[in-house]
Amino acid sequence: MAESTIIRKLKGGSREALALLWQDHSANVLNLAFRFMKDRDQAEDILMDVFVQVPKAIQSFQGNSTLGTWLFKLTVNACLMKLRATKRHGELEEEHIDIIIEDALGKTGDTDRDKVQNEAEHFDPELLEMGLSQLPAETRSMLWLKDSEDLDIKDLSEIYKTPEGTIKARLSRARHYIKDFIKERISHAKQA
Repeated sequence: MAESTIIRKLKGGSREALALLWQDHSANVLNLAFRFMKDRDQAEDILMDVFVQVPKAIQSFQGNSTLGTWLFKLTVNACLMKLRATKRHGELEEEHIDIIIEDALGKTGDTDRDKVQNEAEHFDPELLEMGLSQLPAETRSMLWLKDSEDLDIKDLSEIYKTPEGTIKARLSRARHYIKDFIKERISHAKQA
């Protein structure tokens, strides 16, 4: 069924359309919620909260994005509200550490690989988690969605209701902060 048809049917209260939306997007919503919360039960609660919101929230859906991006927006908002309420910071999943290590230590050509490999060998994933934990939850989630989920700046701007320039600046500052944090810790480790 075409996305425009699903949207129209959702706005009309169709349970079939809601079931299709669940079938197509519930795994992505659960995955994103889990990455934020680092707790399966909380992620499942957020999944349910998001899909309970859909029938009412779809009425204000303008169609400026895909349903997937719109569901990411609902999920991010639900996660951030939960994080703010519990003041709990999520941790980074190990499978995405390499992406951020590469960003932190710099993308390289073959000539610099040995240097980066040497730095990466001294890299402790806990450093990354420590650095990320010092970022505001919203900035941390932006970084994760951009680097791990490969969302573009326009989608992030829509999700966070923030101008694209502000998103770019926050991502840049976050990357620089993490890069400096990691390099400083690696330098201290080498001196010890």
